[in-house]
Order: sequence, then structure tokens, then C-alpha cells
Amino acid sequence: MTKMNSIPSSKGTALLVTLLIAMAAVGTAAAVTTSETTAPEEAQVDEEVTVEVTITELYEPDDDWTLRGTTQLDNVTSWQVTQTSLNGTTVEPDENYAGQSEFELDVSSGDSFRSITISVTGDAPDIDDFSYNSPQTFDGMKLTKALGGGESDIETVEIHHYTEDSREARNAIESAEAAVNGTDSADAESDLQNAIDWYNEGEFDRAISNAESAEQAANNAQGSNDTPVLLYGIGAIVVLVLIGGGVYYYRSQQQDSYDKLR
Repeated sequence: MTKMNSIPSSKGTALLVTLLIAMAAVGTAAAVTTSETTAPEEAQVDEEVTVEVTITELYEPDDDWTLRGTTQLDNVTSWQVTQTSLNGTTVEPDENYAGQSEFELDVSSGDSFRSITISVTGDAPDIDDFSYNSPQTFDGMKLTKALGGGESDIETVEIHHYTEDSREARNAIESAEAAVNGTDSADAESDLQNAIDWYNEGEFDRAISNAESAEQAANNAQGSNDTPVLLYGIGAIVVLVLIGGGVYYYRSQQQDSYDKLR
């Protein structure tokens, strides 16, 4: 019996030791860290956009590796890569990446840089497919670390992009959603769904038209719901007036009778 119990106990001890070693490794291993990111949350198609990311902890845990950057911006006018040394001086690589959608930079601990700042400028790209419930985004900048045939993510900066028409349609649908919420109108809900469907098809005029119909139907339904309450209120006022009039009449009759007795 004792021997049988010792087997799972040994396995459990081995597993615990393995987990502790793994946790210790995770806790002590450092990686390239993003210290600062500057980018707009959204941009209109063809609008000029600048994204800037600063990374630190460059040589932990690897001394030498390759920094890769990509962007989905159109008409890239510049990739600016600035390396900052421990004493605060800055160095910029000689290579010019303007007009390119990607760049590479060898990172070596022998250079002893404190941080690297990467900036890219270009135009927000066109939108291939629209989705109301999943707003369209593009990669303003994606940074990865390449080492030994493998590649790992450092940072991806996603930016929501839109057109003037899609923004107008989204605003109309959002307004309709607020009006439809809490109402019990099948027509309003149907029009709202149609508006979303048309948005997803890129038919923004139809989306706006259906959104406006949904909001109108919702307001009409809300007005219908308020009518009985209004009638009840008017009825209550009428009853109170009648009661008040009856009480006044009764008291006036009593007063007349009292005067005649005198």
C-alpha cells in the first residue's frame, strides 16, 4: 500500500518542481518592451497619419537580433529610426526607408543603446470590406523581433479608419440604436437591421435611410406607449375636478341651509 502511494507522490513532486522551474524562467526572462506609443485612434481614408513607438530593454534576453517594422499605410513618406545611447545622444541609420512598407534594423548589444524610436508617416489606406459591428482597422505599425529563424511580436498599433460616408452612416445607425433600445417595435428593429446590412454592403445612403426610418418608428412606438399614460393622467385630473366640484357644491348647499335656519 505504501509503495503504491509513493508513485503518484513522486510524480506530483516532479510536476511541482517542473512548474516552479518554468515559473522562475518566466519571471526572470525579460523581453523588448514598448515604453511609449503615439498614434491617432482613428483616421479618415487618405488622411496623413504618423505613428511613433519607442522600445527599450533592447538586449534582454538576447544580445543580437533584428528589428523588423511593417505598415499598412499608403504613400509612406518616411521611416525614421532613432537610436538613443545611454548618455542621451541619438543616432539615425544612414539607410532611407521612405516609400517602403517595411524596414529592418540589426540590433547589437555592442552598440549599448538605451532605446530605439521608430516613426512612420503615410496615408490611411482604403477600406476593402465594411462591418458595422467590427469597425475596420489597419496596422499603423507592426514591430517584430527576428532571431534564429523565428519571429515574435513586439507591438502592433491598430487604427480605425473610415470614409466620410461610412462615418455619416455609422452615426445615423448609432442614433437609431439608441432610439430603438427599450422599445417594442418590430418595424423599428427590422429597419435597424436593414440599415446595418446595407452598411456592411457599403450602401451608405440606404443605410442612412433605413436608420432614419428605424428611429422614426421607434419614436412613434414610444409615443404610442405614452398615450395611455397621458389619458390616465387626464382622466385622473377630471375625476379630481369632479370630486372637488361635488365637495364644493355639497358645502355650499349646507351653508345655504344653515343661513335659512338663522
